[in-house]
Amino acid sequence: MQSGKRSSKREGGLIAESPAAFRWNTWRKGRLSRDNGYRKMLETTVTGKLELIVGTMRSNKTAELLRRIETRRQYARQYVMLLKPSDDTKAAVGLVESRNLNGCGKMEAVEFRSSDPWTVLPVMAAIEQKIGKRIECVAIDEGQFVKDLFAFTKRLLESGYDVMVSGLELDFRGMPFGEMLDLSWLVRTYSGNITELIAYCSCGARALYPQRLVDGKPASYDSPIIMAGDFYEPRCAEHFVLPGRPH
Repeated sequence: MQSGKRSSKREGGLIAESPAAFRWNTWRKGRLSRDNGYRKMLETTVTGKLELIVGTMRSNKTAELLRRIETRRQYARQYVMLLKPSDDTKAAVGLVESRNLNGCGKMEAVEFRSSDPWTVLPVMAAIEQKIGKRIECVAIDEGQFVKDLFAFTKRLLESGYDVMVSGLELDFRGMPFGEMLDLSWLVRTYSGNITELIAYCSCGARALYPQRLVDGKPASYDSPIIMAGDFYEPRCAEHFVLPGRPH
């Protein structure tokens, strides 16, 4: 007698499944149904794409973000909502401005508290009600300042919004800045792309670090991560200086 998961016998002209075959077919159908349901859930709930723009100081991150916003608005006729964290003080309130005067110089933005990006969600809902359609894309400048950046961006992607984020990956200590490095996981998982922009040290080498200067001198290791009155310039590894670094 042969054994198998699909063994059957004929009863009254009909083929009846054995108990083993019945259990196998029931499990297989349930598994296929669950797999199809999971794939359908991914297709319907994760439709947004993430464009991540990174680089050190003076690499034109903001200029590139503004260029992409203008391109979507002009050619794709999309509504792009630009967000600005309150810790970004390089431009006036409610304004995102690039230091590169050869590109899109500045744009109006919705400013929010860096510590609470979730307050943006009701603002988005109000805008969508006003314009009569969904916002197609949300752009965030200086993403390194945003608390809960990973969770907030993931929420937008899962809600079907395209997201663009520009920002620094490293702080003045050469350590991860905020949650910018974490966003690469979202690019790999939910699709998108990472654009790494390059800046140059005054010696001509590629700059890797943002050198903080206070009164023209390198800031010490124990100075605050965010502080007023500082100045930055791009530095290569050879010319990067960090007084008081523990190791």
